Amino acid sequence: MVSIFDPDARPIKKGKINAPVEFGYKVLLQEAEHQIITGYKVLRGNPADDTLLLGAVEDHTETFNHPPWALATDRGFGGSGNESGCHQLGVKQVSLPRKGKISKARKAYQSQSWFKRLQRWRAGGEATISLLKRKYGLRRSLSRGYEGTTTWVGYGILAYNLHRLATMV
Repeated sequence: MVSIFDPDARPIKKGKINAPVEFGYKVLLQEAEHQIITGYKVLRGNPADDTLLLGAVEDHTETFNHPPWALATDRGFGGSGNESGCHQLGVKQVSLPRKGKISKARKAYQSQSWFKRLQRWRAGGEATISLLKRKYGLRRSLSRGYEGTTTWVGYGILAYNLHRLATMV
């Protein structure tokens, strides 16, 4: 047990200089066009990102009755079989950078304009995460326990989405 106040919280290695290890939960976000968050999941422990991708695509398909047309992630989701698994689930364009040294063929693949465009769009998702932390309370949950944190994150995302929708009208 790491915390007597929140027994489900776990250490998460971030690799930051000031705080190499943080305590809490991982949150998996799914963002669609117009920066609307279409799905989130608060995760116990510190699961590897590459184990979460196919489940997220399946969740999206279940919610919208069709797979996403395009998908962009960071290198953390680049596990073995994730790219082919996404194609098998019906995703047309998968912008999934590989970890480590890449071959010339892979470098050419990742240099295509659609791949770069999706990676630029993914970089905007980092801004969304920053905004959620700064303005919508996702930096620190004031509710205790896994259920409290899940509710806290849900309310933060709801407020963010309502604000996004109001600015679009």
